[in-house]
Amino acid sequence: MCNSILFKELKLKYLPVAIILADELPEDAIQLKPSKEAHGCSLSALRAAAKGETIYLSKETPGCPGMKSGMGFTDIPNIPGGIEYFLSCGRGEGFPPGEKLKKTPEIARAYYGQLPQNVMDSNYVIFKPLEEADKHKASLVAFLVNPDQLSALVSLHAYEADSLDTAYMPMSSGCSTIVKLPLAEMKKDNPRAIIGLADIFARPLFDADILSFTVSYKDFERMESYAKDCFFQAETWNGVKERL
Repeated sequence: MCNSILFKELKLKYLPVAIILADELPEDAIQLKPSKEAHGCSLSALRAAAKGETIYLSKETPGCPGMKSGMGFTDIPNIPGGIEYFLSCGRGEGFPPGEKLKKTPEIARAYYGQLPQNVMDSNYVIFKPLEEADKHKASLVAFLVNPDQLSALVSLHAYEADSLDTAYMPMSSGCSTIVKLPLAEMKKDNPRAIIGLADIFARPLFDADILSFTVSYKDFERMESYAKDCFFQAETWNGVKERL
């Protein structure tokens, strides 16, 4: 059982996951072995950790072509034919088919050039149930949530902010919304929360009503403290809480 106030108040189905950057591995860590059923997706590590396991990935972990980039180990994935063709129309015979996520290679190239770089300086990314993690080592905390739970987390993250731009949901790979983009946000004065799993290729790994919400560990602690005196104690919240 997780002792997080948020876990209990939101009646989460899945455990919050601590994301740890490390050069050495804990004894209970298991290297991810992406399955055919998961299409080699590294996000199966997140799913496993949310169910209680400790999973790690490294540059040597097998996975889909974009895994090393989404996890932050590299800036641009080494995909035959180029990432711009992989994301768009493909390059033809002998190359991977295009995913048709971008209309043209030129648009895809410009899009990919905006993704953060140099976010990782560790050998491993470890996914571990939050309750079992060392708070001094965790960089990020990821939640798997339904829309009602997501609404609470978005509101709580913005509780002390005077800005509208406190969370965003990028069109990006599922793994980059869990690791690469949140790590880049941590370097900003006012880091935004990242809402993820809009990646249509990652969607089949999770329940149909599940999205992710990832923040820095520091922001997670801040949200835990807010939970003791916020809209959770107001009548407004009851309309949502009663159906969680």
